[in-house]
Amino acid sequence: MTDLHCNLCREIHHLFPLGGGVAYERLVREGQNKIMETEDFLILPSLGPLNRSHAMIVPKKHVNSFALLSDDQKSQAAILQRQLSEHVFRKLGHSLMFFESGSGKDTSHSGGCIIHAHIHCCFFSNEFERRLFDEVEFTVSEQGGYEIADTKRGYVWYRDVNGRTFVCNSPQLPSQFLRYLYSQVEGDERYWNWRRHFNFEGILEVISTYQGVKDGDVTLV
Repeated sequence: MTDLHCNLCREIHHLFPLGGGVAYERLVREGQNKIMETEDFLILPSLGPLNRSHAMIVPKKHVNSFALLSDDQKSQAAILQRQLSEHVFRKLGHSLMFFESGSGKDTSHSGGCIIHAHIHCCFFSNEFERRLFDEVEFTVSEQGGYEIADTKRGYVWYRDVNGRTFVCNSPQLPSQFLRYLYSQVEGDERYWNWRRHFNFEGILEVISTYQGVKDGDVTLV
């Protein structure tokens, strides 16, 4: 299933995202926005990246949330998270954290702004994690988190640097809340709203950060 009104579906099919501008259109048309690719997933720079680490793991299938994917696909996504983490730690000495605002099928107050599943990958921030846990009442999961995720009303999912996963169902968050929170604690609020600030130069920095990430099972840009 594909929805060409969805920016992520458009990128997957080499169509530029709505409002993306000429420079990013060229990257997408040539496939140079793709950091990694597998049969089921793409890793793309976030639009309006919050820093040079800000990428997204995106299913090629148009689906609301990772909780709706198969167990095998969830395992593949976990492998991709490990690959990205190892690459960034080797290259820059930074740890990564991962979070998702999973959109519900019926209604959603998860803080997401695009109804196409995507996991954000960012440099770990102690202050972001502290603020996140102040704002969101998480339940810890020993099985990856998706077994308790509410696919009808939406959820927030978080994976820390130690691989522990946490879920909060229907957290009542406004659109782009986690992006805004991260930009606040990092001291740069210019690009939290990607719809206003595409940050093309930042996108190029993200692509550069992940250049060279590799594994035998992936197709590289």
